[in-house]
Amino acid sequence: MIRFNLDKKVSLTYYDQIKGQLLSAIYCGKIEEGDRLPSIRELAEALDVNYKTVRKIYLRLAQESYIEIVKGSGAFLQKRSGENTYERMRRQAIFRLLGEMSDKAKKLGLSSKRFIKLLENYSSGTNLRKIHLAVVDHEEEAFIFSRELEMRLGVNVSPVSLDQIESNGVTKLFQASDYFLTTSWHMEEVSPLAERYGKKMVEIKPSHEIYTEILSAAQDHNVAIVIQDEQTLHASWEVFMNIYHPSTEKKFWIAPIAREDLIENIVQEADLIFVSPMCWDEMRKRTPAGKKLKTYENFISQETIDHLRELQLLG
Repeated sequence: MIRFNLDKKVSLTYYDQIKGQLLSAIYCGKIEEGDRLPSIRELAEALDVNYKTVRKIYLRLAQESYIEIVKGSGAFLQKRSGENTYERMRRQAIFRLLGEMSDKAKKLGLSSKRFIKLLENYSSGTNLRKIHLAVVDHEEEAFIFSRELEMRLGVNVSPVSLDQIESNGVTKLFQASDYFLTTSWHMEEVSPLAERYGKKMVEIKPSHEIYTEILSAAQDHNVAIVIQDEQTLHASWEVFMNIYHPSTEKKFWIAPIAREDLIENIVQEADLIFVSPMCWDEMRKRTPAGKKLKTYENFISQETIDHLRELQLLG
């Protein structure tokens, strides 16, 4: 089964993304000649896209002689003979890719040697610039963001709580950092601090996938979010109270773990509990074995991660 990765944030339409990934699977041999593809309805439902979009893709691939649609049986990858084979098509596609990349590198003033080195570093994640980041936010958010950045980028990250920024203990840490990071809610507080130390600011943009997942689950289930620090409620409360409540009558909670009364209600009534990593161990102890707990990962948007990788690669 082909694995698709559809991204709402890129400029390509779902039509272009699905068609491109199908062609890539064909060129790479993930689909063999004569193999049956998922039906139009199966693929549309699996990817949660419009039936007409997938139908249009299949008809186009049939017109281009990649697949054969057999009424009552499905769509099959066409068999090829002679020089017009998928292996030759794959070679042609690779050759075109190399030519396009080479031309673009020249237009950007990159020598072939420099471009090859950058491509190798980008692909392998090695020989990247060593950077140190200071994440300044409320304690829980600073901890969670720092942990994620360390895991996804392999860089040195220091979490700093907003109530610690004037303490003597963080002066050396700030001096050693290359960039200060925070969310849009605290840019006004942190930007003057970065200027004082002569450092550049990077805004941490949140991933919308977490909100989408929780909102989707909340349509049919009683859902709760348990966090460590009540100060971190601002973003979640703003999003969920404005979007969630008008759309469903299911119960919904956002509660700090110290609120014993709310946690008791959540444990008894919630069908699904999303738990901050800082609260996971404690909530696991309090929650019956049959209750579904889930901790959320990747709070930070891919846009922010890509920007930091760019700084690692190119400085």
